[in-house]
Amino acid sequence: MTRFITLVSGKGGVGKTTTAINVGQALTDMGKKVVVVDANLVTPNVGIHLGVMNPEGTINKFLRKEKDLKDAMYLHESGLTFIPASPSYSEFQKTNPQKMTEIFEHLDNTADFVLIDAPSGLGYDVNHILKNSDEALIVTMPNLSSVMDALKTIHVAQANDNTITGIVLNMTHWASRHELKLEEIERILNYPVIAMLRVDSKIRKAVHRQVPLNYLHPNCRSARQFNKVAEYISLHKKV
Repeated sequence: MTRFITLVSGKGGVGKTTTAINVGQALTDMGKKVVVVDANLVTPNVGIHLGVMNPEGTINKFLRKEKDLKDAMYLHESGLTFIPASPSYSEFQKTNPQKMTEIFEHLDNTADFVLIDAPSGLGYDVNHILKNSDEALIVTMPNLSSVMDALKTIHVAQANDNTITGIVLNMTHWASRHELKLEEIERILNYPVIAMLRVDSKIRKAVHRQVPLNYLHPNCRSARQFNKVAEYISLHKKV
């Protein structure tokens, strides 16, 4: 049975796409069948992060019945399978986000995990995605505004009957006096932080090279944190 896990944050720029790609890669390396879906029709980045700048097959064309789903699925050299959204503004204008339900229907029972890179914010499109997914993985940064946005995101996910998988804390400086401590974040959000990603030049390098960090530097500290998320997800199945 496929587990649909949506990566959400409330705030943009916190590392949802990087987390989706690298957790997907880590699960793939564990022998799981994984598909990463770019559900951010407004500002998609999954394809760009994985070297597909102007994809011919996209989630947009699938939703408009112009392409079969298999024609919108790409296999990265790392072994990760992904479905990009079109970076074209005109393609975005022609795509109805209400059709997103069809992605869930077509991918059900085709993979162990489908990781959905959700849009930023808490608008209709995010609600619609959460309505169709099973679990929500919350991505945030250790500042108060990001954490409060994450708290609202948790409430939206719970309202849509999603199990909260846990919290991924991105872009930390660990010992900084100018960011929230781990204990404070867990107290505010009332869920465990399952990984802490430092500000890391290797992550920037992987994004620039358009490959998952786990593939480029599989033994680095940040890659081990993404592996930790994948292991946690595998062990903590949705009840």
